[in-house]
Amino acid sequence: MVPAQHPARFRRKGGFGRLSGTIRRRDLPEHPGTLPSWRDRHGWSGTRGGRTMTKHNGFPGPMVLRLGRRAMALACGAAMTFSLSACSLTLGLPTSGPVQRMTQVSKGEHRVFIDPQGPQDDATAEEIVRGFIASLPAGPQTDGFKVARQFLTAEAAAKWKPDAKVSIYTGEPTIQTGGSSAQEESSKTTVRVNMSFSNVGQVNSHGIYSVAQTSGANEAFTVRNVGGQWRIAALPDGIFIGESDFQQVFRQVQLYQLSNSGNTLVPDTRWFGWRQWRTLAVRELLDGAAPWMGNAVRSVSAGKVSLSMDSVPSTGGRIDVKLSNAAASLPSGDRSMLVRQIRLTLGDGNDDYDLHIVDDSGLDLSDADSHVDLAVEQPNRHLYTLANKSLVSITSQNLVKVGETNSAVNARALVFSSRGGGAVLRADGDVECIDSSVRFCGIMFDGIGAAWMTAGLDREVWMVPSGGRTLFVGDTGNTERVVELPTPWSGERVRTMAISPEGSRIVAAIENGDSSELVMAGVRRDSDGTAVGLSPQYVVLSHVSGINAVTFYNDTTVVYSVTDSPSGHQQSAPGPEETQTLPNGTVAVTSAQINQTQSLIALDDSGNVRYARGSLSSSWRMLDLQTSAVASGE
Repeated sequence: MVPAQHPARFRRKGGFGRLSGTIRRRDLPEHPGTLPSWRDRHGWSGTRGGRTMTKHNGFPGPMVLRLGRRAMALACGAAMTFSLSACSLTLGLPTSGPVQRMTQVSKGEHRVFIDPQGPQDDATAEEIVRGFIASLPAGPQTDGFKVARQFLTAEAAAKWKPDAKVSIYTGEPTIQTGGSSAQEESSKTTVRVNMSFSNVGQVNSHGIYSVAQTSGANEAFTVRNVGGQWRIAALPDGIFIGESDFQQVFRQVQLYQLSNSGNTLVPDTRWFGWRQWRTLAVRELLDGAAPWMGNAVRSVSAGKVSLSMDSVPSTGGRIDVKLSNAAASLPSGDRSMLVRQIRLTLGDGNDDYDLHIVDDSGLDLSDADSHVDLAVEQPNRHLYTLANKSLVSITSQNLVKVGETNSAVNARALVFSSRGGGAVLRADGDVECIDSSVRFCGIMFDGIGAAWMTAGLDREVWMVPSGGRTLFVGDTGNTERVVELPTPWSGERVRTMAISPEGSRIVAAIENGDSSELVMAGVRRDSDGTAVGLSPQYVVLSHVSGINAVTFYNDTTVVYSVTDSPSGHQQSAPGPEETQTLPNGTVAVTSAQINQTQSLIALDDSGNVRYARGSLSSSWRMLDLQTSAVASGE
């Protein structure tokens, strides 16, 4: 659990403060040493994930000065009191339209319940199929497809397997009888009804989402006249559901898998109907990880443990899980880890609730994980910007100069943390190592020209060479150490990439000719946490072309921008994609804590840095100017 005093738990109001005079970056004092991972106004500080905390007397941090090139943005913020249009050109803000409120995404049970109607007497074959499709959302939510089966013949109702898959469509499907007029239909006992729709994606029987390969899809239903009423006699297994209904009746669930190194937990995103989501989540967790995760994770149950009772009830605030006796035969360490995984999975990453786990013999396993300290944590990352030879740390409306580097001029990418230093991707393609004081510490990757780079765990720098068809991992603490990692998407060029907060997943935008995809694969690490390979399989997240930047906003959501597009995209990885508002001309995105609140950061092609604070739907605010690269780090 994150300690109560951790800044991620605080939500304080920020402010512009008083406007300062013009101060150039080169006039800022050098930072006297390394920055702490975090320190709030009460003097608390801590290391990664908030696991270690110490109390400092006062706040002896560096002097904080406001940059003159920010004064224009801040003054413009004050001028909004009188005129929004005065700032619209500078900040790229809208001058009309509704006011948007910041909202936090919640997994609460505030959803629309669907109450479908059964078949009407004397309905046509088409109307029967339409009624059947309309009744399907209630199945995984409330009624277990009781109403949907009323549209089927008795034989079809017995054979139909609604849990086989979920086909998600957008818009309204086209449903029509194949080649028959209403008069011809009345003289027949069996007709064919075709359904065509715009396919978005599919969820398989294990709750794993996959994006549609093609947008158009067709399905056929055989409808038979039974006792004067049309009923569906033959149909494909699975269900069809609209995009908006899918978000209402299916729940995103993270199955927390154990990384191959055993040092961290990795979210495995699944989609289950609300009606039985807990049961399905535990069942799938026991069965193992999604195939694309491969050897990046390992199973402690090894398929030996199962649910003894095919139900995980929640009564009076207590959740009950009954496992097979095989749980007791697991090594004690594996048994403890399994209980921990179940606890965090059913608690959405939280372990502070009443969970009762027993096996068939009645052995109580509820406290088996009491000594396991693995938790689901969002690293507290600072924002760093690079421009005019200066590297600056931004944790609020204040900017603190860390140091200077000549590589800042026209830099293409930045990796930095106060603990391990980082690297600058120079305009000539060389990756230059810098220490925590921004001093030069060598050329990385043996001078191989880089197309892109991003931060990994601790001191890692992940690099895509100019050819873009392989990956290298370097270490800012040892510039001679380079690991080459073959990719499972051999042949495609990597345009941009990002490593997940826990370090066990990679998202990459790949392209091959006219084909483009956003993909995700597992990262295999040894017991020391060193990256040693990628999973042999990967999952396709999107077919959007022109992706020029991508980041993990948190441990489950990715955000990416598209070249020459007024908007980008966000999606659960994997899950349906949604439009994400981004500033025009966005060329880089990252996430960091601004005013102790998780924020999305965007850099545009004019050097402006903006942030959306607290919610992906919140408005964009100016943060920095004349910037060539941004990074988030501890």
